[in-house]
Amino acid sequence: MKTPKLINKAKEFLSASKSKQRKEAKYINELLKKLKKKERHLKDKLEKEKDSKKQRQVRKDLHVVFAQRKKGITILKEMKKK
Repeated sequence: MKTPKLINKAKEFLSASKSKQRKEAKYINELLKKLKKKERHLKDKLEKEKDSKKQRQVRKDLHVVFAQRKKGITILKEMKKK
């Protein structure tokens, strides 16, 4: 293979990984939006709930969703740095 072909192959390979990263970032953004929506829903539910046991469960769910969003944001920031 001659040099121009090798360069083109290398460009294709490198752009493919960037394309894959963009797709992953887009997917993570969509997940983060869904998690944010679920977090808002749980906050509303927590305010309306009167039973203490159910409140505890909703708080637990809320903490899990918050932790997952935090992880997703961290991953997205790491991807943008690279």
